[in-house]
Amino acid sequence: MGLLIGFALLISYIFDRIAQHRLSSDGWARVMVFPCIWTGMSTILLFANPLGDIVDYAFTFLNYDEIMQFTSFAGLGGINFMLAWWGTVGCDLISHRNSKPSTIDIRSSTEDNNSDIILKMPPTHPTRKLSTLPTFINSFSIYLFVLFLVLSYGSIRLSTNYVPFYQQKIENTFPEELINVGCVLRQENILEVNYYVELTRELAASGNKIILWSEGLSDISSAENLTLLYNSIQNISTSYGAIIGFTYIDYTTQNSYNKQVVFDNKGAMVVNYNKTHLVPVLENDFVKGDNKLQTFQSEVFGNVGAAICYDFNFPILIGQASSKNVNLMLDSARINIIRSIENGFATFRCYSYGISGVWNQFGQPLHYAPTVNTPKTSFQVPISMLKNRVKTVYSVFGETLGWICVGSIGVITILLVVMEIGGQKLRDKINNWT
Repeated sequence: MGLLIGFALLISYIFDRIAQHRLSSDGWARVMVFPCIWTGMSTILLFANPLGDIVDYAFTFLNYDEIMQFTSFAGLGGINFMLAWWGTVGCDLISHRNSKPSTIDIRSSTEDNNSDIILKMPPTHPTRKLSTLPTFINSFSIYLFVLFLVLSYGSIRLSTNYVPFYQQKIENTFPEELINVGCVLRQENILEVNYYVELTRELAASGNKIILWSEGLSDISSAENLTLLYNSIQNISTSYGAIIGFTYIDYTTQNSYNKQVVFDNKGAMVVNYNKTHLVPVLENDFVKGDNKLQTFQSEVFGNVGAAICYDFNFPILIGQASSKNVNLMLDSARINIIRSIENGFATFRCYSYGISGVWNQFGQPLHYAPTVNTPKTSFQVPISMLKNRVKTVYSVFGETLGWICVGSIGVITILLVVMEIGGQKLRDKINNWT
């Protein structure tokens, strides 16, 4: 992971150094080349590498909710751009503070030769027309203004959702109906599927309307046991009117699959999903799915989708939730809340080795709890939080900013080549523009 980040950083730094040498020293290039190249490289890695966004540097802002809301507008590319842009703005501040006009003493002795004078002179840069902008409009002030807009955007999103400013009674805070959802969680050294089926039955009997198993809860090696599992889950869903998503490792054929199957509240199988993005090395023995997000229509929750753990690190799969108008995603393992913020859906997560719960469309937890060594648990949340998706700019344009920065890599490359081999008149025009 560090190697990939280091590679992107190296390429961005090389472009930046060449641009600083070839292009105007007082134009936009001094602060924009590095963030453009960095964001472009990060976008390429996001979609081209088998680790997804797990290596994305933008996750350094993961706990800064106001900043992360910007992903609903520009995706991870927007966060990466802001992150890299601050670095070049900082360098610009330092270089301008340390730079002082200097004069060269031409009263050299007869022993000094021309090469001595050249070595004493500071490096020259192509000149451009002087800017007519006020002195307070510079790279730092522009960055602060954009950062102010980003933070304001995130603050407005977070402060205008369901959370009241003052503490209120629960019935006043959530006047709408509350609903129970439950998790069945894998226990070490317990692979007996009947054990988890009975836990499911207990949760359904206690009124949980959605029940979800954590990833790979049991191993199924025979068609007979698989049929028995399907029949048992179907019976529970029809008896109690619950949506049940269960998981298992399928060894019934020559190929092995990491499975997630969902029965709706009427006992119909609505999702039959093979995990698409398999963890490198750890899941090399499994056959991956077709990279298509499976969804179904629920009478209560609207469109519901399902995926497993590592799938949430890949926007190429989870991003399909926007085009399918998904209100709620079922995640049988760890969650990537960025996908919720980007696409505007709520997430119900069940994880055996961490935290399970329900997160809203802004990536905020509605109800969650540590679920290590816990066989089952329930959460109560407002039903409106699960059935009302939030429209986002990202759901329409996706990683457009990131792909624009990918295109900028080619544009900047052409400019640098022209500055190296082009005519003087053309180089002067480029310097005046940059």
